[in-house]
Amino acid sequence: MVRVMKFFAYSVFFVMMLIYFMPKISFYYLFEDTLLKSDVVISKEELAENGFSLDISNANVFVKSIDTAKIKSINVKVFAFYNLVTLQDITLAKSMKSFVPLHVESVNIKYSILNPQLISVNGVGDFGEFEAKYSLSAGVIILKLKPSKLMLDKYRATLDSLKKSENGEYIYEKSI
Repeated sequence: MVRVMKFFAYSVFFVMMLIYFMPKISFYYLFEDTLLKSDVVISKEELAENGFSLDISNANVFVKSIDTAKIKSINVKVFAFYNLVTLQDITLAKSMKSFVPLHVESVNIKYSILNPQLISVNGVGDFGEFEAKYSLSAGVIILKLKPSKLMLDKYRATLDSLKKSENGEYIYEKSI
């Protein structure tokens, strides 16, 4: 029994040290190259490695050369079984003002190998609160939005393009 406990402790220690010393900035640049294939460019960002996480600040996001968003802070935590990306203080481009409010307080993206076919996303902003799930196996995204009063008053056209559920949430479902 002692041997099994030692083996388990050494294994956990090895995995934790592997994650701690992993070159997170190099993986970020690899991820950025992958995004480039989809015409998504992140520029002017500042990177800082912090043990088990990578902090990215002041990132500008361009999609197909169109200025899309400015993200004040991104924190990426990569663990062996659970990964979390937290985006804080997002300002969308002014070109989106006719569709949605421009300020997003926070967005959390979660992935766990305990449920490897699902990516969960939730967020809060001037639009209200949302929760989304993306199924990797089915290629389907389902978004549920609890709109704010601002969203209900000024962005009715956007809400009309979503399906309203019985509990007042708006649902968007699409195969990608």
